Amino acid sequence: MSPTLWPSPCAVSTAEVSRAGWLRASRGRERRGRRVIRSVRGRVAERGKGFVVVDVGGVGFQVLTPDSSTSALPGEDGEVSLHTRLHVREDALTLFGFATAEEAGLFDLLVTVSGVGPKVALGILAACRPKRFLELVIYEDTDGLSRLPGVGKKLSQRLVVELRDKLAPERQRLGPADLAGAPVSRDPREEAVEALAMLGYARVEAAGAVDRAVAELGENADTAGLLKKALKLL
Repeated sequence: MSPTLWPSPCAVSTAEVSRAGWLRASRGRERRGRRVIRSVRGRVAERGKGFVVVDVGGVGFQVLTPDSSTSALPGEDGEVSLHTRLHVREDALTLFGFATAEEAGLFDLLVTVSGVGPKVALGILAACRPKRFLELVIYEDTDGLSRLPGVGKKLSQRLVVELRDKLAPERQRLGPADLAGAPVSRDPREEAVEALAMLGYARVEAAGAVDRAVAELGENADTAGLLKKALKLL
């Protein structure tokens, strides 16, 4: 018997919907939703480009996957275990799956960047393995990043600015040869102003917003923090 297709067991109560409305309820659960289903293990009932249906005790979970994960999956009826993240929207519950914890971790990081949704993050993972993405960010290779699916010039710059500091601890994964071309650290305030200028803001306007961000966040704020705050102030 074919499994019943069911994106996820996450549900919103009638009382919750009546109090705040589906939109607010779904937004409130979006952050929690990613932690609801952290893994799925079962039998491959169906697989196709960018997705797999995993039969777990007669319930079929349709899981969207990057091509790198899909290609590593067994054929139909094979046993599979995926790291998963549940994305909750007002009109859909979507389960994303990854063959490795490394891919799942990068997905979590990507969706924290302004302008990067789950589908863009999935496209990046489909075209770029985690170590290669790390190299692109560490090298500040915005040209390379801009060639990834769904990433243009502005988003590539934002990826570098917002993720460079977060990925700094991962530099140890790169060998001496990899790091030979790594950029020299600069003042976070200057980097934030330059990033805003590259996004199209006038330099004077950008500098004023960054100064206000520094006043609110403190002198020890990093580039990513200053940029996020400045964007809210502009």
